[in-house]
Amino acid sequence: MTKFQLSFQEALEKLKNDKNNTVAYFFQEKNNKKGVLANKFFSIKSNFATTEGVSHASSISLLNFKPSYNATVFQKLINAGAQPLVKVHNDELGLGGKGLFSAFGKIVNPLDKTKLIGGSSSGSAATINFVHFAIGSDTGDSIRRPASFIGKVGFKPSYGAVSRYGLFPYATSLDTVAWLTHNVLDSILVSQVVFGSDENDLTSVEIDVKNVEKTKPKKVAFLDLDAEIEDYVVKKLYKLRNILKSDQVEIEIIKPDLNLLKTILPVYEIISYSEATSNLSAINGITFGNTEKNLKWEEIFIRTRSDGFGLMLQKRLIWGSFFLEKDNQEHFFIKAKKMRTLIKNYYESILNKFDLVVFPAFYGIALIFKVKTVKKVIKLLILF
Repeated sequence: MTKFQLSFQEALEKLKNDKNNTVAYFFQEKNNKKGVLANKFFSIKSNFATTEGVSHASSISLLNFKPSYNATVFQKLINAGAQPLVKVHNDELGLGGKGLFSAFGKIVNPLDKTKLIGGSSSGSAATINFVHFAIGSDTGDSIRRPASFIGKVGFKPSYGAVSRYGLFPYATSLDTVAWLTHNVLDSILVSQVVFGSDENDLTSVEIDVKNVEKTKPKKVAFLDLDAEIEDYVVKKLYKLRNILKSDQVEIEIIKPDLNLLKTILPVYEIISYSEATSNLSAINGITFGNTEKNLKWEEIFIRTRSDGFGLMLQKRLIWGSFFLEKDNQEHFFIKAKKMRTLIKNYYESILNKFDLVVFPAFYGIALIFKVKTVKKVIKLLILF
């Protein structure tokens, strides 16, 4: 792994003086295990279960939750010798793409406080300059968008490559463990440690990444999205295209089916909100959540999900409940799952012809934080 500019103690001191509202907990236990990640330290999102520290997923509803086990990915990193440094804040329960929806306040972009950090793995992105790697989760673009906003490598593995055991579920069919690193080689090393099947996650599979070799791609496709993205991003893609051409890589420009492309967001929202409604139903003040004494069970339910959940989360769960209503399932949820299959088949047909398909993680650079922006986001959540 790349030699890091900060020592553990220096990184610790800098994070203790953190002004970006990122740190939820400082790990106290020293990891003395030896392995390929010995003396490497990392941050981890607060929606992962760990026996030490907080695991509240930046939600008031889980403020006092103490897991009795470690998430598989966390335990694998410990076994490889890595030292956890901090648990970090995120958009509440992993829902949100801005870094604005933690119950503990806005998570600040460390490179430019006027810009959004992205989310939901906001704290992971905001701490990457103080650690060797940062663990988060990615359901829609929760690692990739923040990584693009701060100029780091963000990697979302294929579904099932890494066990989700101990990652609090948002949308079960979409959730993945993901991470940020300083370069691609470091991301490969993390992959070699955490990839693999796990009896606690039946969707996980064994993928051999032990012997990764540097190989030049022969055929690379670029999706022609120039009319949909900002000029700055277009120029960067042109530059990459020219570099590959000069290295004798065959390039093909593909005009994607924009009508199909524009269905991705509503399909994602319908499926993810619906699955979140089911997955988070256990946070009710009785099964999970902060239970108040001397209240009827109906009152406990209402208080937990009214006082314990933020506005953004409440709205998404209301929509999820609507999509799952018996009379609405066929029109929304089932149709969205059928559309997901069409989208998957379309992109697989492209991937099967090329070694790589290149397109931007986001249409532009980090968005400017404005009160109007927040109001617009809330308005869009209400409308959809």
